[in-house]
Amino acid sequence: PFYSSHLHSPTTSRRATAGVMGKKKSNERGKGGVGPSTGGGAGLNDREFQAVADAGAEFEEEEAAAAELVPGGVKTTNVSLQARLTLLATLGANGDIDGFVKVFVPHDLTQEDTTYFAGELKEDATRWKQLVEELSLIANGSRVTKIVGDQVSKAEFRYFMPNQELSIHREVMFTCENGDWRADG
Repeated sequence: PFYSSHLHSPTTSRRATAGVMGKKKSNERGKGGVGPSTGGGAGLNDREFQAVADAGAEFEEEEAAAAELVPGGVKTTNVSLQARLTLLATLGANGDIDGFVKVFVPHDLTQEDTTYFAGELKEDATRWKQLVEELSLIANGSRVTKIVGDQVSKAEFRYFMPNQELSIHREVMFTCENGDWRADG
């Protein structure tokens, strides 16, 4: 929908496990080589190689984000954006799904899609609760690691989801059109 997430375990470091995984005694290893004669196949194709590279880059980004988390987090410096975030948190706390959706959804979302989104939130209490929690922590900045963008026309909030065993790093983008801040995506 209007946000994305990445999974990261705070207790497991890929670097820590990489040195242990896959180690075999010399007599347990095959003769080596890759190809049809060894049954090893031809290796990774370009798509698979890119997926591995992307996963590695994402992991490093998560590590960097965790390192950037400062006590108290990061809060926007834009007064009108902060007012919108506070309004969203208040509407969410009051359970006003229709009011929340009206000022949250992207500017270009059709009325039909807006109504559908509100209906989905009304039917899924868990999703609604999670969205409200996330917007509330963005409003108070407590778990925001970084704000990317000029905070005049766009601002991407990077933050860790609340109440999770794993540290799930998410992003939500807000854009301003004619002084009206909305989620984008």
